[in-house]
Amino acid sequence: MRYRRNGDRNPGLARLCQFDVLSIDEERRLFGRLRAVRAETLRMHDRTSPQKDCRRRAAESMLSDEATQIRNRIVECNLRLVVSLAERYAAPDRSLEDLVSEAALPLMNCVDSFDPRRGTRFSTYATRALMNLFGKLRRRDSRRRTRFSNGERWKQVPAREGRSTSSEGLIRAEDLNRLGDRLSNLPARELVLVAERYGLTGDRRPRTFRELGARHGLSKERVRVITCQAISRLRESLDESQPP
Repeated sequence: MRYRRNGDRNPGLARLCQFDVLSIDEERRLFGRLRAVRAETLRMHDRTSPQKDCRRRAAESMLSDEATQIRNRIVECNLRLVVSLAERYAAPDRSLEDLVSEAALPLMNCVDSFDPRRGTRFSTYATRALMNLFGKLRRRDSRRRTRFSNGERWKQVPAREGRSTSSEGLIRAEDLNRLGDRLSNLPARELVLVAERYGLTGDRRPRTFRELGARHGLSKERVRVITCQAISRLRESLDESQPP
């Protein structure tokens, strides 16, 4: 598979691609050792004893640490693959950085479930799982955009003169009433966050940044940044539409 040079990406993604791809022999060695460590850990757990001695606890801890190190090594050496695949699916709805972040846990799950004895390279095995993930995210974003564009969840809120719908005061409720068409042009994720933030969904209940973060698997600060950026663009659009 052909990868872009690190210099073609932003510094954060370039750092992810700094690790060399594993050779066939190194990959087999790491997965072989990982399998042996897990087997030994299971044998220790199967040994019934009323109380573990210090040496046994120490041995289990060392095995656990070694398994973690091996897994991290395999993941690091396959981050280039993740970035390369994510580049094919990056879009306004999902940035490249967001896709790479979404892929972190599935990649680790691939390490846990991969069996090298079947004769397949790990990159081949992980590629299928990652492409399924990215395809699923793209379809989900497309469905969200379609729902909002068709007005299935669009509910306008009554204008409240002189009051703001948020503590930031970035946009007024009466402004939102005039932005139905422009809202539908936002990227799917921004549209969902703005709509839920200002109570434009079916239940008309505004949600806090903390609630939105928990709902969408994002940090409170990340939700705030995304929402504020979207609102800022909406305000600019609104100002441009005003008569001179």
